Amino acid sequence: MKKILIVIVILLLSNLLMALPEITFKEMEHDFGTIKEEDGPVEYKFEFTNTGDEPLKLIRVKAT
Repeated sequence: MKKILIVIVILLLSNLLMALPEITFKEMEHDFGTIKEEDGPVEYKFEFTNTGDEPLKLIRVKAT
């Protein structure tokens, strides 16, 4: 009985570990080149996709 329970727990844990969110970016960086301050602010949007099996939550996003 203990062996069956251990096998079931291992199978459940392996399924949980396999189903993870995974973020895939189209581009990892962007070079703005030379920007003149008088031209005002600039922006760039990074495109990404959740290629995993679970919902992806973005928490504490910051630019470096």
